[in-house]
Amino acid sequence: MNPLESKADKVAVDLDLISRISGDDEKAWELFVDRFTNWTLYKSREWCVSHCKYPAGQYFCGLTSLSLQRDGRSPDTGLPECDEGLDTYIWIFDQLRRRIGKYTGKNDCLLSTFVWTILNSRELFIDWLRWKYGRVF
Repeated sequence: MNPLESKADKVAVDLDLISRISGDDEKAWELFVDRFTNWTLYKSREWCVSHCKYPAGQYFCGLTSLSLQRDGRSPDTGLPECDEGLDTYIWIFDQLRRRIGKYTGKNDCLLSTFVWTILNSRELFIDWLRWKYGRVF
């Protein structure tokens, strides 16, 4: 986006993206995923660190692998890769896809603000705990 665009213009672009995603436009979804992958990786890692059952010296985290790949690098650890973090990453995007349909741009709220609020909500974390461990939480 052009930094000279008004906030209303940015909201209009965000609303168009959400409309296209709602219409099952895969290119729009890919754009959304690319735009918010770093935040989703951050949140996945934050949650998984305290819930990982695999020792760091014996397994390589799939989230780290994806981060390296996004930077054009590849992990050369020789360790087996744990994919539980990637399961969380995918789960978060599934949740975002369900929830972004509620985005309206009200009060010139940007999509990035809306997504950040969802990612940092207590409700999403509790939903993740329930998904990971069952209804105990």
